[in-house]
Amino acid sequence: MSDEDDLDATAPKRRRATKADAITSAAAKPKVKSLQSHGRNSKVYVPVILKLFQDRWRPGAATVVFSLDDVRTAVEAVRAGSDNPDAISSRNPADVVYRMRSRTILPAEILDKGFHILRAVGRGRYQFEKASSGIIDTPVNEITPAIDQTPMPVRRLLPETMAEMDEQALLSVVGYCNLLDHFTGMKIYRLRSHVRKSVPGVGQAELDAIDVGIAAGEDEIPVIFPIEAKAVSDELNRVQIFNMIQYAAHYYPGLTVRPLALKVDYQSAVHLIEFNVAARPGDLRVVRSASYAINTSEAQIAMIRATNVPKQ
Repeated sequence: MSDEDDLDATAPKRRRATKADAITSAAAKPKVKSLQSHGRNSKVYVPVILKLFQDRWRPGAATVVFSLDDVRTAVEAVRAGSDNPDAISSRNPADVVYRMRSRTILPAEILDKGFHILRAVGRGRYQFEKASSGIIDTPVNEITPAIDQTPMPVRRLLPETMAEMDEQALLSVVGYCNLLDHFTGMKIYRLRSHVRKSVPGVGQAELDAIDVGIAAGEDEIPVIFPIEAKAVSDELNRVQIFNMIQYAAHYYPGLTVRPLALKVDYQSAVHLIEFNVAARPGDLRVVRSASYAINTSEAQIAMIRATNVPKQ
């Protein structure tokens, strides 16, 4: 099956949605959160992360390395100069890194020097790295229609639109609709779901799923597909993609690794993206991508509305 083949040839074509096209139906409209809380809004974490960066950055440096002990030292330095030192605590220094790496945008002073990546490089060790950005934009593609093949006992318990689904629901529907088979040209099987595991030189890696693919005529040698799924309000994060590549390379040595991401947009289009196997987060590139509109039938919609599962 070629990339251009429609999974539902009778369905009308849809254009790629943008944020401005957010669903407006009162029944279907998902709650839209800010993509990331801006780092400069935090009066606790930002001064600490800036102190760490300012003390260690040198002109021409491509990385800035620090440890949890350095975080504790920075916290105490910020406390000493604060009008409200009790609001700043060093009891959990790893939380400073976690928040600034995963839940906020780094402060402008750091971004302006080209450092968009903050990641673990071992147990208790972290580094800022230069990159073009910390997130990866979803590529624009023509929409390929697909029939919603999710079994009714499952589909009736899920939200009506793809834009309302979380990552695990998205993975379930994509699997039932065989979109990964269509995208990769292989037969795809689920190996594990929601994996969290320590990886040497990286720290903890978290994957939404690990699939294996088998190509016809290749003696059933499995190809490893680590997968990151993102709901409508979440962005694709370079560090998360890189970490799942490192996980797959470490735990499945000698096998071909093809990292994938699934991203749903505000008009419920599902975007599948494959990345290169990069040596560092800043080197990640999109290898290929495709976009799908999963067309839910009137019977499915009627059953979903009749079941009326509360939003989870």
